[in-house]
Amino acid sequence: MISNSRREEPSISITEFERLIEAGESFFFEIDTYEFLLEHYRKTGNIERLFSVCDIARSQHPFSVNFIVEEARAHLINNDFDKAQSTIEEAEVLQPSEIEVQVTKAWILQECFKFDEAAEIYHKVLPFTDEKEKDEVLYQIGSCYQAKNDLKEAIKYYKETLIHNKGHKEALYELAFCYDELDDLEGSLVFYKQFIDNDPYSAEAWYNLALIQTRLSLYRDAIVSYDYASIIEDGFSSAFFNKGNCHMNLGQYQDALDCFIQTSKLERPTAELYTHIGAAYQKLDRFAEALNFYRKALELDQEYEMAAFGVGECMEEQERWKEAVHFYQKSLRNNKNIGNAWFGKARCEYQLGNMISCMEAYDHASRILSENVDVWLSWSHVYYKEEWFDKAIAIAEEALEIIPDSAELLYRYVAYLMGGGKYKAAVMALENAILIAPEHKNYILEFFTDLNTQKAIYQIIEQLEN
Repeated sequence: MISNSRREEPSISITEFERLIEAGESFFFEIDTYEFLLEHYRKTGNIERLFSVCDIARSQHPFSVNFIVEEARAHLINNDFDKAQSTIEEAEVLQPSEIEVQVTKAWILQECFKFDEAAEIYHKVLPFTDEKEKDEVLYQIGSCYQAKNDLKEAIKYYKETLIHNKGHKEALYELAFCYDELDDLEGSLVFYKQFIDNDPYSAEAWYNLALIQTRLSLYRDAIVSYDYASIIEDGFSSAFFNKGNCHMNLGQYQDALDCFIQTSKLERPTAELYTHIGAAYQKLDRFAEALNFYRKALELDQEYEMAAFGVGECMEEQERWKEAVHFYQKSLRNNKNIGNAWFGKARCEYQLGNMISCMEAYDHASRILSENVDVWLSWSHVYYKEEWFDKAIAIAEEALEIIPDSAELLYRYVAYLMGGGKYKAAVMALENAILIAPEHKNYILEFFTDLNTQKAIYQIIEQLEN
């Protein structure tokens, strides 16, 4: 088994070894020297040299299983699964009970999607594995179960991994993923709180706890957890970024901006990060800065749809309708399912008098954002303003089939019926609205600006209530 412990200084340098290889000179090294060379080429990812060292080491030390195992691993890294399997079988012939041989064999089986066979081997070697390395075997067992979609069993072994090694980052992340896939966020929350009680200085645990709290919309709790993660691990950029998203959800836009700016100081900015900075500036009504960062995002990735969408929103805010339409369309070029882009396009097309394009955009928006009341209210109101009352009524009716308890829609439907001269139907609809949402009758009164109309409606409401 190749040890990861500190070795004595090698008898040769990398440069000298490569000179000997290039010159074709004869040489002989002890096992430790070859292990040093293999470790170097493994770390640098030089597969060609890795194979060369394995060949030479095996020829000089034919009964050392270590080098056969290393060659099998090299074949696996090179995605040559057949050679990896045949090579590890050679090692198994020499030392069938060697743990490193069996663990490597299991790893190869995993890569070949033979998870049951791999898990069986890991289970067999687990009792004989050194205590310091049991965490990795347990983690691999969990990985096998996760690959088979047996997430509850995977969770069990990831937890055991963490009992042996509280700092096993991969187990922490995969555990969170399994809980997420099972939609057991409460169970995940309980686990991470217990884990933190035992290891309060685990930045990864605080970070994962924050992710779960965010999923549960516990944004203030998540912010505290992200703070702990970033205090424990200096420069934890993802913690700052996600903390910024929590502030955005709470409407704390300056705090969000500060977090995103801090993230940009800790990692190389991406189109996504620039877009988040732009969105924070936009929410603060600082449109010039918002546009600057949205454009920076598009410079990095001209196809990044959310940056184009952000530019579209800024243009709409400034009543630059044509430019807004252009950028909304740009955001939809590679992703036709951005409902708010269709909604924004619809609003701007209406301002430009492009009724056909406007209605097409509303239709798309209503399909994607079918439970968004604002889409239906806006679409139907366009018809109402154009005095196409029957179409306004039809849109409101369609919306009420999807969102029957929306007070705004119920009272807006009444207004459209009145506008279309269907007074008997309007009174019946008003009675229904008062029955379902009596506290919101001001919606119908505020819709009509004419005082005489307001008085007439108020009288009808009083009669219905009495």
